[in-house]
Amino acid sequence: MKDKILPSLVLCIICAVVCGLLVGAYELTYVDTTGVMTDELTKGCDSIYADTEFEILKDENGEVVTFDGVTTVIVPTGDEKVCVFEVMADGYSKNGIHVLVGVNEDLTVAGVYFLSCGETPGVGTKTQDKGYLAKYEGITADEIDKIDNLTGATYSSKGFKKAVKCAIECYEQNKEAIFNE
Repeated sequence: MKDKILPSLVLCIICAVVCGLLVGAYELTYVDTTGVMTDELTKGCDSIYADTEFEILKDENGEVVTFDGVTTVIVPTGDEKVCVFEVMADGYSKNGIHVLVGVNEDLTVAGVYFLSCGETPGVGTKTQDKGYLAKYEGITADEIDKIDNLTGATYSSKGFKKAVKCAIECYEQNKEAIFNE
């Protein structure tokens, strides 16, 4: 009986110790980048609006301002009335589309930059193609549905459209709060 229980007990103890070490290592090395202009966010903002300095929008308490559907609002440090919105949307995968969407004051899309794409490789990832992204530059929310979905990537295309539309609508509905007008 002892030779049947002892190996299982030893294995459970080893697993518990290893799990504890992993949790400890994670806690020691985790860096919270919420509210920080990471290199990737800066690169994305630069690709949408070249030669413009940006910062993450925070309230008077220093907390990151978020809106429904928008993770982060990034505003210029100058007087420009443009914004970059960090949006996550469902395509074929849950939150598989993670993009920065630049919106101009006239509610047109300035550009889109992919932070990550968890869509099906070779199919849903076609939404990252420069030719497809270029179709969105200069369009308004009303014109988004006129863009054809990518063949074989219908869910990804619809999710991408939803992300872009979300950014434009967020700008339109929250412009006063964003720019303290």
